[in-house]
Amino acid sequence: LLDNACKWADSEVHLGIATSEDHYQLWVDDDGPGIPYQQRVQVLERGSRLDEEVDGHGLGLGIVRDIVQAWGGQLQLLESPMGGLRVDIQLPRRSL
Repeated sequence: LLDNACKWADSEVHLGIATSEDHYQLWVDDDGPGIPYQQRVQVLERGSRLDEEVDGHGLGLGIVRDIVQAWGGQLQLLESPMGGLRVDIQLPRRSL
């Protein structure tokens, strides 16, 4: 996530982490161009790329989505308060 955010950011990337009684939350914000709402589902598919002029294979967000789902979590692509994209992940807390 951080590598992807750094690739698209204009100048800043922020990482946030929080916990609650039932889940962990992690979010990554950048100040880049963001992803239009209507393309957010598409970009989560493996191999999907919105800009073919930028290096990459289109695997990053798809892999993150698969990992989050395997852990029983949720992933959302939102507008960042910084102007770009926010990737918001919630993972359930589990007892050891």
